[in-house]
Amino acid sequence: MTGSGDNVELGGQLGEQQRREARLNVTISRVLAVGLAAAMFLLVVGVILTLGRQGTVIPRKTSIQGMPGALRAFEPGGFFELGLLVLLATPAARVVALCAAYLRRRQWLFSGISLFVLAILILSGYLGLAA
Repeated sequence: MTGSGDNVELGGQLGEQQRREARLNVTISRVLAVGLAAAMFLLVVGVILTLGRQGTVIPRKTSIQGMPGALRAFEPGGFFELGLLVLLATPAARVVALCAAYLRRRQWLFSGISLFVLAILILSGYLGLAA
């Protein structure tokens, strides 16, 4: 038979674990919200620049290497491409945040799974850029 002190200690441990899970959920939500907000901002800037330059032809594609020059020149295509790139990178940022949280908690199985997913994301991005 267990004493009431054991139940209080177990409840305290569960409460702390629930608070850590809630903090992790808030952190992940913030990562996703910041990524989405940054992508939307960049896309809206691209739209505003496009509307401000009536009759200007927007290149269909900006290379990764040409993106800094396009952004410095305030070319709408550069903002569109960077906005889409940020939008695509947001889920990868979520995986990085989860992996860091799992490593801090020493949850090795979930850390390994997160690293595996991150490796697949990096490989697919590399192969997509190489194609």
